[in-house]
Amino acid sequence: MNILTSTCIFRIRVLLIFYLMGSHLLSATFGTKILERGFLTVVPAQEFILGSDLTVYCHLTEKCSSSIHLILWLDKVTVEPEKRINCTTARFRLTNLRTPEPVVKCLMLMQGRSYAVTGLRLHGGLPPDKPTDVYCETSRNSGVLDCRWDQGQKTYLSTSYNISLSSENGTQIHSVHEQRENCQVAKTLLDENENYQLTITSYNTKGTSKSEPFNFCVKDVVVPVTPLIVQIKFGNDFSASLRCNSTESSELIHYLARLRTGNGSLWLLAEEAQSGTGQLRVEGLNALCEYEFQARACYSAHAGGLTSVPTSTSRSSPTSQVISSQRPRCSKWSEPVRRVSPGKGPSLELQVWRILGHHDDSGLQNVTVLWKPSPQEDYSSTLWRYEVCPDRAASKAVRVNVCPPDLSLCVVQVSPDVHTLWVSAVTSYGRSPPAAVHLIPSGVPGPALKRTLRDGHGSVVLSWSWPPPGPGGSGDTGELVSYVTEWTIRPAELRWNILSRDQNTTLIGGLFAGERYNVSVYAVTTKGISKPSSVLVYSEEKRPLSGPKVSVVDHKAGRVRIQWEELPVACQRGFITSYTIYVCTLSSSPSEHNISVSGSAPRRVWLDCPEDSVILGLSASNSAGEGPKGEGVTCKPSVTRPIAALVTALVLTITFFSVAALIFICWSSVRKRIKQSCISWGPSWLVENVPKPEDSKANALLKGKYVETSARPSRPNSHSDPPLSPIEEIPWEDTLLLPTRPWPVQAPGSWPGLTAETERPLPAEGPVESVSYKPHAPCIEEDKEEMGHGGVCGEQRDVPDTPAQERGSGCSLTLKGYPKLSSLYGADGDLPNMRSLGFTEGSGSHLSGLLCSGVFFGGAETEGQGTMCAGYSTGGEGDPWRT
Repeated sequence: MNILTSTCIFRIRVLLIFYLMGSHLLSATFGTKILERGFLTVVPAQEFILGSDLTVYCHLTEKCSSSIHLILWLDKVTVEPEKRINCTTARFRLTNLRTPEPVVKCLMLMQGRSYAVTGLRLHGGLPPDKPTDVYCETSRNSGVLDCRWDQGQKTYLSTSYNISLSSENGTQIHSVHEQRENCQVAKTLLDENENYQLTITSYNTKGTSKSEPFNFCVKDVVVPVTPLIVQIKFGNDFSASLRCNSTESSELIHYLARLRTGNGSLWLLAEEAQSGTGQLRVEGLNALCEYEFQARACYSAHAGGLTSVPTSTSRSSPTSQVISSQRPRCSKWSEPVRRVSPGKGPSLELQVWRILGHHDDSGLQNVTVLWKPSPQEDYSSTLWRYEVCPDRAASKAVRVNVCPPDLSLCVVQVSPDVHTLWVSAVTSYGRSPPAAVHLIPSGVPGPALKRTLRDGHGSVVLSWSWPPPGPGGSGDTGELVSYVTEWTIRPAELRWNILSRDQNTTLIGGLFAGERYNVSVYAVTTKGISKPSSVLVYSEEKRPLSGPKVSVVDHKAGRVRIQWEELPVACQRGFITSYTIYVCTLSSSPSEHNISVSGSAPRRVWLDCPEDSVILGLSASNSAGEGPKGEGVTCKPSVTRPIAALVTALVLTITFFSVAALIFICWSSVRKRIKQSCISWGPSWLVENVPKPEDSKANALLKGKYVETSARPSRPNSHSDPPLSPIEEIPWEDTLLLPTRPWPVQAPGSWPGLTAETERPLPAEGPVESVSYKPHAPCIEEDKEEMGHGGVCGEQRDVPDTPAQERGSGCSLTLKGYPKLSSLYGADGDLPNMRSLGFTEGSGSHLSGLLCSGVFFGGAETEGQGTMCAGYSTGGEGDPWRT
């Protein structure tokens, strides 16, 4: 409950504060006496004539003191009192008041604060002017006579009008008081064929004024019936067509129209082109605006369409003769019709240009079409796209190139028979007229450039003449259509403009100081486009940014030849007029001098310089001044050059011979390393050392060339023949016969197909020397590349585990210094007349070899030592083997 009470008290206080503040505002604004501290009096009156002087008195009703100071606010402008009459009254003087409703407010100042005494709103105005342009009219189907007049300037006071209508003899027929500037009189009070007089008297508190009498006959003030607007049609050129209809005869009337924007006050008038048709045309409209249209009909002059209107009165005449003028008899304006104008399509041709490209393999040429968008005031619709089509656009085979609306260029491919391209802007309310882009060059030289002027403010003035002088311009160049100027900073930044054919001077603006521009002028004629006339220009030159880079080409005794590079265009910032070469010696007494070279001279010169070392620098100059020095180069005397060359040649010679000697010394080891690397990387069969049978000792014995040597190599070759050991024949009974494989024996030449198997012992009688050992040579030449473990052309065969497994021909022999071997076995070889034989002994020694056409070659190996044995057989039936 306490909370609610506190809230209510707070709200009451807030409302009271706002009430007090509002009372001050209301009293100052509306003159309402809110506070009872005093009152105001105005002399001569609260209503006054504008421009007059007033006296205002402020009176206090409260207790007065000498500390109270009274002031007056006039529209919040402080006015000091003219005189303090007494303690409670002050007088203020207001002069030449021109405000129709000024507000005055009296304040009292006390102890540094101001308090409102009272306020008052005054009313100023003017006496009424004499009503003018009094006129009455009626239509055939109307029951009243409408009269109106012009009240003159605004009075700012309440003004009334007394309308008096009397007959020609002075009898008053009708009298009425109106607060507005028009009135109506019933036609039943009037006779159509009589004359009447109308007088308007205006009055207010400041005065009275009476108009000139308006004399009329009812039949002379009849106007046509108000027409109706039946159709409004907007055009694409900011125009509108109106069609009106009326019940009047079309032969007697003509129509007028007026229009204004929805919130405007200025009317635009239009008149029909041909009387009686009811067709009117209004031009100069804005797109997407709401307009208010009205129409009226007027009688033509030949149909009595003029009415006399009084303009003045002759005061010397006692009868007050009226001088009148003629005015058309027109109907009232029709009821307003509101319409919104549509958007407007572009009506101007685009400005277009082109950049010719190269031809591709199919013969088509790439053409970059450039255009400038239409000005925004030319159309008000939405831009959809740009269309580029050849001059054969009527053919269905020609493709129209469509370009996005946000671009100002488009690349198209055209065939050689296309001479012109047409470019249009397509909007939501239509398309612009097609603009022609000519592709065929006329071959005529370009316009003759006269002069180029710089204004120093980023602009260049260029002028030319046409046709150009000389043989190219004296012929038929065609009719001139226009000029095209283009300028570039860099190849990617192209700017251009189209000029009329009557203009031979142009101002190129928007240029930057220190930037070089290439300006070209073309002449467009009916025969094509001329060759360009080009010139390099600067809008304003600046000093070069850097100096050229210099280098020494040749240096002789007392002379040096230098050359320098051309400055980049961005660093030149003007046309280079000269170069300055700075020569500075580095001797004990340094000195510097410079040499000037023309900017058009070759950039390679000979200079006379002292024998000391020098530093060369170079700077460039243009019309704006000299730029900084470029990077310098040090040039030493030429005598040091042969010594340096000699030392260099000597070092190279010593290095060459040292490398050659090192290669020669290390060539053997290098070759071995290379060979070992190849062996380790390659397959084993590629480098394996295969023994050659023709180099064997047996082959040497056959040829009688073998010589026994007592000296044996410390590292015997693993592939050499085993040493030949003497063979001793032992008695048969001392021989342990083991079962061997049956050995078929047949005559030589009948291999294979052995049919007889015999087991024959070796002969027991006779010394070893009596044994006929004669190896057969044919085996030596057979299959030299095939290799076995124990022979030259055979493969080792394992001995059967027990003699009982296989039986065959066998022999028993004793090798000198080697264990006793037994058990001879054999198998068919890979070639005819060849057998592979093997001898085994239980102690681990084995003998193996090759039988070639009855001759055995073999070797024995025991504990890593090898020897060789041989045997033979005649190959006949029952012929035993001999070893």
